[in-house]
Amino acid sequence: MAENSVTHRPDRHDRRSAGRRWVYLVRSRRAGGLSVGINLDPQKTCNFDCVYCEVVDRRAVTRHARRPPVPHEEVALELGTLLEALRGRAEPVRDLAFAGDGEPSTFRGFLPLARRVFEVRDAAGLAGLPVILITNGSGLGRPEMLEAHDLFAARGGAFWVKLDAGTEAFYRAVSRTSVPYARVLANLGRAARRHPVVVQSMFFRSDALGAPTPAEIGAWASRLEAVVRGGGALAGVQVCTVARETIEEGTHPLGASELEAIAAAARAALPGVPVSTYR
Repeated sequence: MAENSVTHRPDRHDRRSAGRRWVYLVRSRRAGGLSVGINLDPQKTCNFDCVYCEVVDRRAVTRHARRPPVPHEEVALELGTLLEALRGRAEPVRDLAFAGDGEPSTFRGFLPLARRVFEVRDAAGLAGLPVILITNGSGLGRPEMLEAHDLFAARGGAFWVKLDAGTEAFYRAVSRTSVPYARVLANLGRAARRHPVVVQSMFFRSDALGAPTPAEIGAWASRLEAVVRGGGALAGVQVCTVARETIEEGTHPLGASELEAIAAAARAALPGVPVSTYR
């Protein structure tokens, strides 16, 4: 099916559309329109097992399975072909995003692949199109990711880093990972001191955990304040809730007023930092 005839919906993120393995087109709430995604992990392995994860068939996959190398030129070819197919489309693409079914910052060889993505973007005549890394932050301390952050900052890209909890206990309950919470916080702070980052946070209500308490939200806002107090720069905060089917049954979206209350806590802690909500 031709790209121009596909209806893309924010509640459906099909990463294998049009026969591609690595590159996909979605309608994104955060991008405010069409986004080209780059999925480095079709095997669906991830070092987090978030309650709200929307990769609903991940249960059938071993999360720590060995991942084969990502074929850089195959990714570049798929990306270039898709961008060419989208040329002249009435609705423009808003960004390119490393996202998908696994954690991009843990991939060895991310830096040279990112360079190829910027090259393909520029060759398509889209040098002004933002390139985003959406990350849980766990791999941002690796040397090649530090260099990748410099590349993104120099070439019109940005790092968007998850932070879904203000306390260790809530982090463990939501992210269900062996990655230390302290590492995520340290990597976020280091990245924000290197270049401005966006923090992306997901909040929800679940049958098992309930909704985040005011104390938890206050702790989360204090973590963001500590990043800035430590010399980091936040380009924005995105307060999100679930919009698609999740891996864990009994996970529900928050209402608009609940999201606004969370956003208000962030605004109070971070004067001058843009804070947006997404439902």
